[in-house]
Amino acid sequence: MRASVDPVENLRTKVRGAVAEYDEAVAYHETWRIASNDAALHKRVGHSFAGNTFLVVRKALRRELLLSLARLWDTQTGTVKMHSIADDLENPVVLNALWPDTSIYEEPRRMAAEAASVIREYEKGGSNYAALGGVRTLRNQHLAHRQTSRVGTIHEDKLQEEVERLYQVSARLISLLEHVVERTAYNPTETAGIYKFYAEFFWEAVRGERAEGHPRYRPIPQPLQGAAP
Repeated sequence: MRASVDPVENLRTKVRGAVAEYDEAVAYHETWRIASNDAALHKRVGHSFAGNTFLVVRKALRRELLLSLARLWDTQTGTVKMHSIADDLENPVVLNALWPDTSIYEEPRRMAAEAASVIREYEKGGSNYAALGGVRTLRNQHLAHRQTSRVGTIHEDKLQEEVERLYQVSARLISLLEHVVERTAYNPTETAGIYKFYAEFFWEAVRGERAEGHPRYRPIPQPLQGAAP
């Protein structure tokens, strides 16, 4: 006889999967952010042989971030399925098992409703469904597959805005889910700060062969004082 599935434990399993996926996205994003925006780093590796590999690594980090974010919001069988998490949070039986309907649990129940509302915004017909569609299009047509015939045009600036917004929304959502389902205080800013802290040490050590500190650095010979130019 097949054992019945505990809906609360099933929800916890999905939330843990979502947290793991989000943590990967944070690691990639915070490491990429410095590689993308640090002018001093660009100066150290620019116009050098090492700079070519730096660009490959930076592109790979961005690619993995996009893949992680897309997986977090996937709807296929075997994925986290955010919409099913919203279904669970809106199910009175599941919600009451987590937080009984009494005044002392008003705040976590409010957070559960907020989490479900955020997820619904990214479902078909939701206010942010089109933005999520842009990320999925990039993943499906440019990253997961190399389609020779692609539908639509990827506008880089607009896409960057959508990715950053999805990243921030996902952070808020994961924080809510951890509080409601796992009863764990989770601050996504602290998680990002940890990855940023380690990334800063790594990128500070990255140098091109034209920068002092690189093992192949050779100082540019200076003309002798008083010598003809």
